[in-house]
Amino acid sequence: MINAFTVDLEDWFQGLTSTNTLVDKWPSLESRVVLATKALLDILRSFEVQVTFFVLGYVADQYPALVEQIKADGHEIGVHGYYHRFVSRLTPDEFAQELERSIKAVERITGEMPLGHRAPYFSINAGMPWVFDLLQANGFRYDSSFFPTRNMLYGFPDAPRFPHWLNGHSLMEFPLSTLRLGGINLPIAGGFYLRTFPYAFIRWGISQLNRRGQPAIMYVHPWELDLGQRYKRVTFRERITHYHGRQRMQHKLHCLFTDFHFGPLRSLLKPGHSQDSPPVSRTES
Repeated sequence: MINAFTVDLEDWFQGLTSTNTLVDKWPSLESRVVLATKALLDILRSFEVQVTFFVLGYVADQYPALVEQIKADGHEIGVHGYYHRFVSRLTPDEFAQELERSIKAVERITGEMPLGHRAPYFSINAGMPWVFDLLQANGFRYDSSFFPTRNMLYGFPDAPRFPHWLNGHSLMEFPLSTLRLGGINLPIAGGFYLRTFPYAFIRWGISQLNRRGQPAIMYVHPWELDLGQRYKRVTFRERITHYHGRQRMQHKLHCLFTDFHFGPLRSLLKPGHSQDSPPVSRTES
């Protein structure tokens, strides 16, 4: 069973909601994305794992050599917006502009049209069909923005839990992985949840998905491996969601890459499939 491992490539201050909107102040904040990403690339090389990097357009424009190195290592390059904005707070025209700018930022470096898209903060749901219209019109093959759970910032608890074709579109959706227990979807996909839950629980959850013939869709941010980054003006929530469990993240990645087979999301796309023949099961129960 091939599972998918993904990376949301952004700097630490682009993910914090308290600094996310302060674009004018970003240049005054210490950038650590190159240092953190190179540490992650070292781990991926040591386990000979290729993954998908969803690259923020702003980061691509600021650090093209970093994206070049990611591509040289054989990883897939997707897009993650340009300024890491909540898509749910954008108008269709604003999203179209963000999308165009992020595509161009990546294409200037790779020379290739990206296949995949992930919305910042997983901020897409089924009530936004215009998003998928724009993704399809721009030549994307898949999206990976649904998170079938709910927290204070994001979530789409009613979304299908497994990869599926988006209705009315020739796009695959690869939702982030959850485990259904007691009628509740528990997030096991990565990020804060990977840092917080015991690894034995994460391993068991992925094994349950694989036994059903379903791939796990996992994610991390490079800043989650950065033990040297400090910012004193975070909110109480951010102190927990962004800093808790970083000390254990590297060890957990080593365990994941030892226990399971991972590849990029493009490895789950098969040529010649149509909406009547999805590459993975639609089974939800």
